[in-house]
Amino acid sequence: MPRKIRVMFTIAIALSVCLVIFQVICSVLFYGSNLRIHDLPNWRSSAISWGLLHEESPRNNPILVHEEALNLFNYSSTFSRLSNVPLTLLDLPGLEELVANSYYMSTKEKSALMHAENLAPVLYIQSDCDTASDRDSYVSELMKHIRIDSYGACVNNAQLDNRLKNNYLDILSDREFLFFVAKYKFTIAFENAICDDYITEKLWRPLVVGSVPIYYGSPSFKDWLPNNKSAISILDFTSPIELAHFLHNLLKNDSAYEEYLSHKLSLKRENRVTNSKLLHALEKRQTGIPNDFGNYMEEFECFVCERIQKNSYELKKSIVTKRQYNCSLPRDPITGEINKRNWWTEQWNIEKCGAKLLSHYITNNISINIKHFNEQKMTMYDNNEC
Repeated sequence: MPRKIRVMFTIAIALSVCLVIFQVICSVLFYGSNLRIHDLPNWRSSAISWGLLHEESPRNNPILVHEEALNLFNYSSTFSRLSNVPLTLLDLPGLEELVANSYYMSTKEKSALMHAENLAPVLYIQSDCDTASDRDSYVSELMKHIRIDSYGACVNNAQLDNRLKNNYLDILSDREFLFFVAKYKFTIAFENAICDDYITEKLWRPLVVGSVPIYYGSPSFKDWLPNNKSAISILDFTSPIELAHFLHNLLKNDSAYEEYLSHKLSLKRENRVTNSKLLHALEKRQTGIPNDFGNYMEEFECFVCERIQKNSYELKKSIVTKRQYNCSLPRDPITGEINKRNWWTEQWNIEKCGAKLLSHYITNNISINIKHFNEQKMTMYDNNEC
């Protein structure tokens, strides 16, 4: 007779627990951004599986980029398409938003606004200036060769309208802000870290409003674009100046520019998105269920409970690897070399020691004193033991 398993989510310490009817824990699900070393269970039975739910980049928890930390988990729900419950398209509202012209402005309208409102052809708006991707260094160099309106705290050279300035971070999906983004021919869409399938609203927002994204982030992002030409990758150019020349040429040629907007301009709406992978992924979404994080969380909880029920008979246990959370060591976005001047590079390397140490603690059921743990971690790092 199958065991009855129910799910409980405990917000206070950001973990979920699958319980059998006799109150025996069979799985613990951790939310990656809130996972703290000293909150981990002091003892782990081989019968207890762990799950990792994490839609964010390593910024919130860099220890998770390392294999030895990931191997502690049995199930995953991350931005990777290879996760048990993928969150790759979490920030994409839906197919209708991609093809609709709710915010779209024609090329002629955008050109007119560039003169009437003295707009640059390129928009950049960021307030997180300390990132593993070091995006601001590329933008600063690109600015030397093409005009960019940069709002927010990073590389700032322009001011938002008073209606948006005070709380734009809270209204990034509001109609007024989306109409504002739609005025620009190009929008810089640089992620804060470089991870396979880590694609955020930074890419989807300009696609939804009809501004061509200039993208840097997931190496696999083209797999998810509406069409072959829907965004411009900085990795297709040898330097910011080469990219700037390309953008200037598009500004002189409306037809060439509009090749990047076929998801808005194709006469037949059913032909506006040709990427079968994207269409299939969107079709798999449950009809009538909002595309929000809470529903993905519930889906992951159900998946783990079902898998526990199945594995109790098959006696199999999976292991999470870097394939489900694959983030590269920070590199200079211009040279492509390991970015030794970026503070995040050191953090990556320090947390490699943290991952090795954590694996030792958990595998041997050693209680974690966070002060002692951090001291050991830094000693290992200083002695090049990782």
